[in-house]
Amino acid sequence: MEKETPAAITIFPLEGGCACGQVRYRLETRPLIVHCCHCTSCQRETGTAFAINAVIESTLVTRLPPAPPSVPASRTQAIKPAGPPLTRGEDEDSTELKTIKTPSESGRGQQIVRCRTCQVAVWSHYGAAGSRTRFMRVGTLDEAWKVQPDVHIYTQSKRSFFKLDGLIPEFEEFYPMKEGVWREESIGRWEVHMKSDDKA
Repeated sequence: MEKETPAAITIFPLEGGCACGQVRYRLETRPLIVHCCHCTSCQRETGTAFAINAVIESTLVTRLPPAPPSVPASRTQAIKPAGPPLTRGEDEDSTELKTIKTPSESGRGQQIVRCRTCQVAVWSHYGAAGSRTRFMRVGTLDEAWKVQPDVHIYTQSKRSFFKLDGLIPEFEEFYPMKEGVWREESIGRWEVHMKSDDKA
């Protein structure tokens, strides 16, 4: 596992949201782990080479009020306004989420949660943890460049133009166990979380 750095711990909380600003959220603390997934399902679902998901307890994601549309920041540019604003009918709640069940390789499917107005995927629910855990789309963060992957998974289907540098763990499929990949603090949080009755 990569050595802990003060920056990795202190950048949180971080805010993010969809393209139109109707769905806004805040990650209250550091995610349990950040996956960079190269599986072909993620390639299809995102239309790009991989998906970066920050895995976090749903109770540690706070919904925020809507905000004007914006373009996320980068290492060299601050967040900036975008347009035009998108609106829905007066009788429709523009902050309501749209959940779409999508087939998955495991056969259990996943639930992709999208903004109803701009249709941007903001997070997903996978596997046994269900709605208690969110796989937040890191690209929807206002300062996504601050959040780096902890592990590359499903590298067997990695696109050849994307080169790995060997600085973080890589697995051809999913890693066999959390030990050695997750931080000890994250493993402890996960064990407590999975014993709880919260269904956020």
